[in-house]
Amino acid sequence: MASRKQRTRRSFGALRKLPSGRWQASYLDPHGKRVNAPETFTAKIDADAWLSVQRAALETGTWRGKPDDTTVGEYVESWKTTLNVSHRTRYNYEASIRRWILPTFGATPLHQVTPAAVRRWVATFPESKPAARAQAYTVLGRVFRDAVAEGKIPDSPVRVRGAADYRTAREGHALTVPEVTALAAKMPDTERLAVMLAAMCALRPGEVLALRRRDVDRSAQVVKVRGTASAKIGGSTPIGPTKTASSVRDVHYPAELDGMIRDHITEHAAPGAAGLLFPMASDPARPVAYSTWGGHFRSAAKAAGLEDVKPHDLRHTGATLAADTGATVRELMARLGHTSPTVAIRYQHAAKVRDKSIADALGAAITAAGKTDEETTTDE
Repeated sequence: MASRKQRTRRSFGALRKLPSGRWQASYLDPHGKRVNAPETFTAKIDADAWLSVQRAALETGTWRGKPDDTTVGEYVESWKTTLNVSHRTRYNYEASIRRWILPTFGATPLHQVTPAAVRRWVATFPESKPAARAQAYTVLGRVFRDAVAEGKIPDSPVRVRGAADYRTAREGHALTVPEVTALAAKMPDTERLAVMLAAMCALRPGEVLALRRRDVDRSAQVVKVRGTASAKIGGSTPIGPTKTASSVRDVHYPAELDGMIRDHITEHAAPGAAGLLFPMASDPARPVAYSTWGGHFRSAAKAAGLEDVKPHDLRHTGATLAADTGATVRELMARLGHTSPTVAIRYQHAAKVRDKSIADALGAAITAAGKTDEETTTDE
């Protein structure tokens, strides 16, 4: 007599191996109705893990019964109204939602979005857009974490390892002081000082363009970073808060810039203590647009033979020059407006690497001086 195949007894739920080889998990809810997992599983252990989560939800009282049929699109619309972020961040979030998230998940109920679906979505991003992928994945993850916190779904399907990682392929380019002055000389007179301050004080482009007359203390030779300029987005103001709280800082500038600063304030700054150092020509109450300044910067860089240089490289230059002077990690953090020492340590490392080239340059100077002495002796 053929033996009958025995099913494994389980304390909670049931598992069934499908003809495809995948595993299906299900359980009986408090009303006696069978609830199937929203997806099948490759391994039995994964199906078991899902059942464990459902059992825990039942035992802790977090089980919500029939899945909420709210779609991702519907949830996102209400979710956006609760965001407490800057206008720039909101703009970036909405761009990711509109361009990448809603076309794929907009009409799908939250509870039907599976980890497999998220993995497939991540794989659709072009290799040329790693930043867009990282940003969109981060936004989707935040949406689903909040949906879990609100009890809309039991857990988040957004868990693709490495999907939020993004590292720019281009490293910062540090200029020499002669290169900075050559670049500044090619800028319009009204914006020349912006290049010098960004490079010598390690300021972000937006921090420079937001400076006002009252932010310059010539007696102490200090610029006070109190805001940042950005493009007008939605209801945003032309000058908003700094990137982080630690970005609010006072930075000393070299005494050699004082005359240039004095002349610029006299000739180009908007009037009054709140007058902008770099006002828009058509509207002095607004800072020069970053797109305008960036266009001038690119033209100046090309004219100075520095085509590969970007505006943010001026801040990188200032940080590297400061590290070259022997500044400590804490001093670099204060000058850059950072709360983490990681970046400051990186600039210190760059300074140590450059130390060999500095020594070589000094050696060349010694050699040149020696040749001069020999020529003098021969003449005598």
